[in-house]
Formats: sequence, structure tokens, C-alpha cells
Amino acid sequence: MELSALGIRVARTPGLSTLPQVASQVLKLVDNPNASPRQIGALIERDAGLSSKLLKSANSAYYGAPGKVKTVSQAIAIMGLSAVRSVVVGQAYQQMTSVRGASKRFDRLGFWQHGLATATAGRILAKLKGYADPEVVYLAGLLHDAGRMVMDRFLPNEMDQIVQQSLEQAIPLIEAERTVLGYTHVEVGLLLADHWSLPQAVAEGIGKHHERVNYADCPVGCLVQVANVLAHQAGFAIGAPVLYELDPLVEETLGIATAQLDGIKQIVVQEVMRTQEVLKI
Repeated sequence: MELSALGIRVARTPGLSTLPQVASQVLKLVDNPNASPRQIGALIERDAGLSSKLLKSANSAYYGAPGKVKTVSQAIAIMGLSAVRSVVVGQAYQQMTSVRGASKRFDRLGFWQHGLATATAGRILAKLKGYADPEVVYLAGLLHDAGRMVMDRFLPNEMDQIVQQSLEQAIPLIEAERTVLGYTHVEVGLLLADHWSLPQAVAEGIGKHHERVNYADCPVGCLVQVANVLAHQAGFAIGAPVLYELDPLVEETLGIATAQLDGIKQIVVQEVMRTQEVLKI
């Protein structure tokens, strides 16, 4: 299927072409400088699952207030609007990825683990670099491979061929995608970013995570690219067990010590396992 035809399929598919209604409305309010936290909280409270997820996040050790946050408005005040945006999109994305795909060989659990691992590593890297909005990097990391969710759903036979070729030839999935389809999950992911009206910085992370990018020129793309490599090195990979190494130029522009990168991988493993336990996955 041509990329343009796939884009039409995505646009015509309810529940995929757009984020769930409440999530979409929350994102519009978060990006509206005239919207108040009270308005955003009232909207989130309409969705029981989203409210629960937000309260659970606010009460985690990460925010230093375990068991003390009782209301959505308190959660917003403690977490900040950018973190709320990450939770909203993350919850919606989790619902979408739980829909059974058609490919027989695509590892959906591995896909989810890799996205969470990349998001976690990306947020830590962003904080180490002093990036203004680490939650944007978290979101970009979570969604960086979202195109594969679309391919699993609409191109199951091709996805099976891609996985098989990756395993047989010991090549990354993206190389097999180019051979089988003529395009990759990156281009498909950018289609989703456009349909979901995601922030430009998030689209940057999705579109650049396989490119050799300089941190100064493309900070989110650089951070997500490095986070993607760290996730693979931490054992959260899909496709053939190919050795992923940081590009020396990218590593140099990032300027984070190897010992710190190794520490991030340990944190990533702990976070993915903890989240799986909480969500009973």
C-alpha cells in the first residue's frame, strides 16, 4: 500500500485518526494560554479512567507526594500542565495499542515496553541537559514508533514480512521496512502526529529519531534518538537483536558522560518493570 493510501485509511478510521474526545479537548486547553487549570481539571474529571491515571501519577514517588493527592485539581497543581499532557496522551495511546492488531509476528508487548523505555530515558536525558520541557521529550519518546502501530493494523502481511526479514538477515526493522514498503514507520508516525495535532517538538522527535542530529539544532530529535538507543541497549527492543550504538557525533553534541548513560539504562529497566506490575501487563 502506498503511503498516501495508508494516510487515507488512517484519516477514515474512528479512534485512530483522532485522539479520544476528552484527550483531544484537554490538549487544546493545555496549549491555550487563556485556559485555567480549573477548566482543564473539570474536563479531565469527565473521564474516570483518565482521572484515575492522573491521580495515580501525581501520587507516585516521582512527584514526592505519595498518597497525598486526592483531587484532579491538586494533581494538576503538583505535576504541571506539560506533565498532564503526557499523561493524557499516554493514556489514550495505551488504549489504542491495546487494540488487537492483525500481524502474527509483531511483538506488541515488546513494542509497548520499548516506547515506555524510550520515553523514560528521554525525560531523564532532557533533565540532565536542562531542556525546558522534559515532558515533551517523554511524549515524543513514547510515540516515536507509533507508525508501527498503524502498520500492524493495516499492513499485517507486510508487517509479518518485515519482522521475518529483520530476523533472518539480522537487520533493524527500519531497514526491512524500506525494502518491503518503500517507506518506514517514521513517515507513518508523522501522519499520526499531524492527525492528532501534536506539538511541533513532539513531531520533531518522531521524525528525527533515526537521523544524525545535533543537539543544538534539533534538541528533541537528538534526545529521542539517544533515548531510543539506550532503550535498545537496556534490552527493550523489537525485531532482530541488532547491536545499537550511539553515533559518536550525536554523543559528542549531547555531552553526557558514559557512566551517566549506563545509570539511565538501569533506571529504565526498573521503571518499565514497575509500570508493568502496576498495570498488570
